[in-house]
Amino acid sequence: MQNEFLDINRILLIKKIYAKHMSENGELCSSFAVFAEILLKNEINSQQELTKLVGCNKAHTSRTLLKMQLKGLVKVGKGITLTEKGIEYAKQVEKTKENLLESLFSGVTNEEKEIFAKVLDKLIQNSGEL
Repeated sequence: MQNEFLDINRILLIKKIYAKHMSENGELCSSFAVFAEILLKNEINSQQELTKLVGCNKAHTSRTLLKMQLKGLVKVGKGITLTEKGIEYAKQVEKTKENLLESLFSGVTNEEKEIFAKVLDKLIQNSGEL
């Protein structure tokens, strides 16, 4: 069913805007940002657990963690934790993301935001990912 107002490219454009916005703000990169936010908010015991939470493949998790280790953002041992530098990075990610969302949702009413959130939740549910 073709629908002129529904186009996956519009969703992908939002992802591109997010990645661009993160990279324009210093050392932030969208892959690191997602991992850092999850590590800041969760106790992670394994790469497998992190892979599941991020929703990517094992190879991507392994590569990203290695790059983050080389930048001094994470420690991998009994679990995966952010270093002090990583915690500061994650806080900067949150601030940058909040600024982006504020900009994107400028002029959008709370009712429209609630509808949008419900539609996104339904799309995710329909995908079978959660």
